[in-house]
Amino acid sequence: MMAVDRGSQRWERRVRRRPLGPGFDALYLGTLITNTGDGIRLAALPLLAASLTSSPLLISTVTAAQYLPWATFAPIGGALVDRRDRRQTILITQAWRGLVMVVLAALVWMDLVAIWQLCVVAFLITAGEILVDPSIVAFVPTLVHDEDLDRANGRIASAEIVTNDFAGGPIGAVVFSLAPWLPFLIDAASYLGSLLPLRCLPPGRPSGHRARHPVPGPPSLRSEALEALGWLRRHPTLGPFTAAQVLYYFGASAGLSLLVVFVTIELDASDLTFGIVLAAGAAGAVAGALAGARAVRAVGTRAILSGAVLAQGATLAATATATAPLLVVALWFLNGVGAGAQRPVARSMQQRLTPNHLLGRVNVTSRIFTRGIIIVGALGAGVVATATNVRVALVIGGTIEVAAGVVIALVLRRAPKAVPATGG
Repeated sequence: MMAVDRGSQRWERRVRRRPLGPGFDALYLGTLITNTGDGIRLAALPLLAASLTSSPLLISTVTAAQYLPWATFAPIGGALVDRRDRRQTILITQAWRGLVMVVLAALVWMDLVAIWQLCVVAFLITAGEILVDPSIVAFVPTLVHDEDLDRANGRIASAEIVTNDFAGGPIGAVVFSLAPWLPFLIDAASYLGSLLPLRCLPPGRPSGHRARHPVPGPPSLRSEALEALGWLRRHPTLGPFTAAQVLYYFGASAGLSLLVVFVTIELDASDLTFGIVLAAGAAGAVAGALAGARAVRAVGTRAILSGAVLAQGATLAATATATAPLLVVALWFLNGVGAGAQRPVARSMQQRLTPNHLLGRVNVTSRIFTRGIIIVGALGAGVVATATNVRVALVIGGTIEVAAGVVIALVLRRAPKAVPATGG
């Protein structure tokens, strides 16, 4: 028995050291570059909105617009991801997203920007995200071995967090204070710069076979979108889990939309302080992503996902009691640990349980609900904050997240400790 255990440990060490391959390296580098610019923009955009208005409702409208494509464009986008070459989809989308950010930088530079324009830009960038992110999610299982999925997703999640939040937050805040147009020009450069490594990806035609259709000719985008919706609804694990995540994101939207209001207006802190809060959350998320990917086989998918959401709810509610920015920094670090831990684990679970030819659509379909609810949550949080105050809205959001953690624990109670590789 001891010899078997030692053999298993040696095999696991070899798997951890095994290179993930040039295709994954190209995908990883492209993700690293584009998310650096995204992080800078995500810090600068709410600061720009807050510089144009002090209304929590109007600022929340920008957040709502950022997630509106998930309720409108996403069904078509998901079908396109599974129908077209995913490499080509990524390259074309990154190019036009870069051009959109050039236009925003020019508007800010000429002092012609308005809240409605921020809403339009936020909508367009997310529409591109609907094409790029699911393509990346669907690419990973074709580039690495199944036993490397958690490690690969952990690396990508860490890269997204480090660049998107950790580096991007403070850099975006500092650059915005120097020149409000510059963060958006940097974001444009990151989209266009990511094209260099992403061009090295292999062709990304979806693997597997499409379902047979009773009528001749290719299936419509609508029928392909409905196929994914029906598959997800019937799945015994992913269907209930997606419903539980809807509740989680409804609560989390209070923090997503009102954190800038709480830090810069309620606590009267500087733009740089807001960037530091974002960086603290990202630092925690990096630690959580690495720890979650490694711990899932020891403690199980259910424990990681439910515990992570419970931690986020508790820290969001506790943030509402803070009277000093330093406490917000500490609490947002802990909040980030939970956010980071759940990302690679949930992604690997979806990849393993979903056939690859459906993966783009299923990933988008689940996000239609989880991201679409943020529109309702962000606007609702803005209304509550306007009618009462920001602290009340954050407490309500945290309480909803705690409830979501309990629901996730219930819906995954029959799931094995580590979800097996069953999707093909």
